Amino acid sequence: MKLAKVKYSQKREDFGIKGIFQKLPAFLLDWYILRYHAFDIAPLQLAQAEGYTVLLYQPPKEKQKLKQKKNLENLLLFLQQKEVDILLTENEMFLPHIISIATGKMINALFVMEAVKKALKRQQKTLQESHFLLIDGGNFLTQTVLDTIYPHINYLCVYTDRQEDFAQKAEEIYEEYGLRIQFFSGEKNKQFSEANVILNCGCDMENYDYRLQKNAFYFDIAQNKQKLRRLRSRRNDLFFCDGLLLKWDNKTYLSKEIEAILRVREPSVHHFLCSRYDKASAFEITHLLHEKKINVTGFTCFEKRV
Repeated sequence: MKLAKVKYSQKREDFGIKGIFQKLPAFLLDWYILRYHAFDIAPLQLAQAEGYTVLLYQPPKEKQKLKQKKNLENLLLFLQQKEVDILLTENEMFLPHIISIATGKMINALFVMEAVKKALKRQQKTLQESHFLLIDGGNFLTQTVLDTIYPHINYLCVYTDRQEDFAQKAEEIYEEYGLRIQFFSGEKNKQFSEANVILNCGCDMENYDYRLQKNAFYFDIAQNKQKLRRLRSRRNDLFFCDGLLLKWDNKTYLSKEIEAILRVREPSVHHFLCSRYDKASAFEITHLLHEKKINVTGFTCFEKRV
């Protein structure tokens, strides 16, 4: 299996238009590129993962983008034939649903404790005194984050409207670690203001923006970009992130890059990402990440370091 890194460019010279041909009318150049040379493909090796770098022409006019959409479908079908299993795209690039796109969400979930410990240094708080709030998304991210954090913390509440689904799990956690999880629903609950670590695994648009504790750490693991933008516009005191910077073999990668690399290099990671959540498999992948000495070095928000 291989990966492909897909980027946009508006430079016509990147698509074979050079020299005197640059002086031709823009509409003619755009027509030619979109018809005959809408993308450029080159070999790529990223941390020993093989694949391709794909440069896409970004036409300036909306009408031309419809033509490019068809080109994109042909491109992805071509990459699929070349055994490409995962795409790395620019932030919020929208592509047809033909090949999976790496988001880094699962890597963020597995590294959540390392991220929290790093964030708590900024807050000058300890792990033992910190109050955690997990926002349920009813998904594999919620299960992964819960299993990752509960052995290490003293205070945890879960914002959810499906408390009955957690009943057995909560009892097992209490019996094993003595941690009594509190569950609640409703956006006006005081639990929002008591948590200094908020781990969002949901994609709903609940409005608890002004109830969060001042200077809290808000880790948007689900990458709910619309809600994150709204929160950032209203609460400039909070520490936001929706991704991680990870160091591996003296090089720094985005969490989505690590996800893509390991998905094509490690069969166990590919199976984990493409299957239903399994706790034993999650611990196996966590062990693999530590074995490879991959460490959190920083935070990103909308793919910019924060």
